[in-house]
Amino acid sequence: MPSYDIQAGPGRPREFELDEAAEAAMQVFWSHGYNGTSLPDLIEGTGLSRGSLYKAFGDKKGLFLAGLDLYIARACERVSSNLQTPGPVKAAIHEALLRYAQLASGPTGRRGCPLVAAATEMVPHDAEISERIGNMFAWLQNAFAAAIERGQAQGEIAADQDSQTLARLLLCLTQGMRAVGKTGVAKKDMIAVIDTAMRILD
Repeated sequence: MPSYDIQAGPGRPREFELDEAAEAAMQVFWSHGYNGTSLPDLIEGTGLSRGSLYKAFGDKKGLFLAGLDLYIARACERVSSNLQTPGPVKAAIHEALLRYAQLASGPTGRRGCPLVAAATEMVPHDAEISERIGNMFAWLQNAFAAAIERGQAQGEIAADQDSQTLARLLLCLTQGMRAVGKTGVAKKDMIAVIDTAMRILD
């Protein structure tokens, strides 16, 4: 993202990267939830002044959307990197799912997922956030479907299975793992679920 010159006070321009501020803010929202996050929390978390935050992002929701967009973009990049790995398609899908198992176990798993948290807290009440998260889930399903179709073309996955249905199952698996991970499920148990799901692709 480009750099912006933002006035922190008269005659004192502050330069910072918007994505750095958005990422720091997302960590705050992740910890406290959208409604539980105050402006002082965001000022402390980003290290920016009230004026700098509002000049860059407009308001609290604008900052949240910027952080959400950044999180989604990076998540999509990671999934794409896994699913587009050269070689056997099922191995690539398995690797993508194992990454979710890692994220959904241990201390990281207990913290949960900001996307799932936002979906739970905000989707019922905010159409703009609902659209973003819905688009992310649709993208993830289509990414899995595209990989499944490559596997079908290569003879790894049965051609008579519906790629979108299988992909939707994997979408539900990944997001469900992130939600269940908050309860402290062991990584080995997450992997056992993944191994069962992979057999559906035979």
